[in-house]
Amino acid sequence: MKVRYYADAEIREMHNHAIRLLAQLHDDHDITVEIDRIDEQHDPITDFPGEVRRLSAEEVYERDLKRNRALNAVIEQTPSEAFKHYGKLDIAGNVAVVDEEGTVQWASTLPGYADGYGPGAEAQTAMDFLEDISTSPSNRICIECLHLLDGDENFCPNCGYDLP
Repeated sequence: MKVRYYADAEIREMHNHAIRLLAQLHDDHDITVEIDRIDEQHDPITDFPGEVRRLSAEEVYERDLKRNRALNAVIEQTPSEAFKHYGKLDIAGNVAVVDEEGTVQWASTLPGYADGYGPGAEAQTAMDFLEDISTSPSNRICIECLHLLDGDENFCPNCGYDLP
């Protein structure tokens, strides 16, 4: 399992915070992290413990989001509804959980904090997700058993971890 950040978040502080949280995930929990810079707006990313690639939003959409049944099963909207607004791709600032085969199993659909989005939105934002799993990955996802989860479980069917 790995966590992928679609950079750069529009707000510099959120972008830098995402990079810090990814580094913490790697250092504290030995989770593979990577960045796809699809909208480079901020300083170069140096001393990052994972791979940093430069791709277009269209390449990322085709590779990770479009026609992704696993993702369709776990997010409220279809990828085209969540990441295309008025015909334009809006992916930068979001994060995804990617399995060993390279398939996105989950992705945030709101890039920033939940402020202004209403109750329950915190489960859909990149920063809330990264903050939750950097503290304790098993609180949000079961790392060892990710391939068994389809998004409807309240607990992991393999090891019994409670999944909020």
